[in-house]
Amino acid sequence: MSFLISSSPIGTSWCKALPFKLLALFLFLACALASLSFAQTPGGSIIGTVTEKHAGPLAGARVSVSNVQTGSSISISTDVNGQFTAENLPAGAYKVSVSANALVTQEVKVAVKVGHKSRISVSLKPPLPPVAPPPPK
Repeated sequence: MSFLISSSPIGTSWCKALPFKLLALFLFLACALASLSFAQTPGGSIIGTVTEKHAGPLAGARVSVSNVQTGSSISISTDVNGQFTAENLPAGAYKVSVSANALVTQEVKVAVKVGHKSRISVSLKPPLPPVAPPPPK
């Protein structure tokens, strides 16, 4: 029993089309799986930059992100560039409190939406100098 490999144009065109069919299948599966990966994002993010009014980016500032409805909170610190990221936050209203030694604490209200990045910038200022009492009369 012998098998002959056909050299007909039909056989060669199928072999030439095979890489394109595999590529099309790969692209289809990649697109289908990509949509699933986006569905795994449980919430949104707050991305922020903290600066000191006169000195630029503020490294090591303490950032507290609190969910207004549930009261749950997380605490993070800014990096060397004064930036922070709070990820995978459930959608809702948040209060972001930023503090650093010898600077006035600032609070910002932020709305978080699923799959979105809310960006904020906070500038901390030194406290006002104490007011001197009036001179005695």
